[in-house]
Amino acid sequence: MTRPHPVGLLDSATHTWLTRHVLPGALVHKVAPLSGGFTNDMALLTVVRPDEVGAERYVLRHRRPCGSRFPRNSCAVEIAVLSRAAARSVPVSAVVAADPQGHVTGRPTLLYRFVEGVPLSKVLAEGPDSGEAQVLGRAIGRVLARIGRVRLPRPGVFADSSLVPDPDSGDTLGDLPGFVERCLATGASDGTLSGTDSDMLRALAHRGPLALAAVAGERRLVHGDFNPKNVLVQRRAGQWAVAAVLDWELAFSGSPLFDVGNMLRFAHEYPPDFTTGFVDGFQGGNGRLPADWLRLSRTLDLFALADILTAPPDHAYFARVRAVLRRSAAS
Repeated sequence: MTRPHPVGLLDSATHTWLTRHVLPGALVHKVAPLSGGFTNDMALLTVVRPDEVGAERYVLRHRRPCGSRFPRNSCAVEIAVLSRAAARSVPVSAVVAADPQGHVTGRPTLLYRFVEGVPLSKVLAEGPDSGEAQVLGRAIGRVLARIGRVRLPRPGVFADSSLVPDPDSGDTLGDLPGFVERCLATGASDGTLSGTDSDMLRALAHRGPLALAAVAGERRLVHGDFNPKNVLVQRRAGQWAVAAVLDWELAFSGSPLFDVGNMLRFAHEYPPDFTTGFVDGFQGGNGRLPADWLRLSRTLDLFALADILTAPPDHAYFARVRAVLRRSAAS
């Protein structure tokens, strides 16, 4: 059993791993919690070395057990995905060290280099003007096009760090009506999702076979959670640019339209020029959008909506996602 370490959030085993093996001789000066969602405990570490001037910053991520309906990539798979993405000039946070099985720290653990930047979600919430919104959208679209340039052997969920998808993994992201029914059957017991909302979700899911048929066979890298909270941006020479795309544990092989739907889930809350710039940037980066891309991407995003709406809710986020569901049903 590990004991809390005096430096705040670090337990003794993790502190020993860091200071003896990963960053030998370093002193952990400060530990600050970071938002890690429902599946990770994350912390920002400030580290100093006695023989050097200045400090270094890292992000430590401990994985928690998770009952997600989507397969989570192992630490080894995530490291391989990051390497493939970086080779296509996708900005990512470099992995410094890993304890993939948690043999030393007690839980699967990754240590990343800290990347300076502001979450895109924060910038959009502050209401950028139309020009800035378009520049932001264009930068995000170009990066998504680069992600989609990573070609894989076949569609599906990654079996291991070779990034060869499991040939039997099609059931998870191949049957939208079935996935929605499983979510509803195993959903949160508090009854937050009404019967009417459940019927809307089922009705929309019946578009699934047509949408999935349109993208069948696509085998490009999909981030799987490509939304504004997982994109860091920063100003460079007075212009917005993407600093890093974070959190690749849901990545798989499929159609980039999954990521398009995710990024534009709340497009009605953003300046319209953000969407215009996003589409321009994606297509300008050689990303392919079929004529009915908006309908297809919204349909594919129902996988995520069904999971969110039937999970123990973050009430504010649940309300936003339910509003998206109702907008889709109305249109």
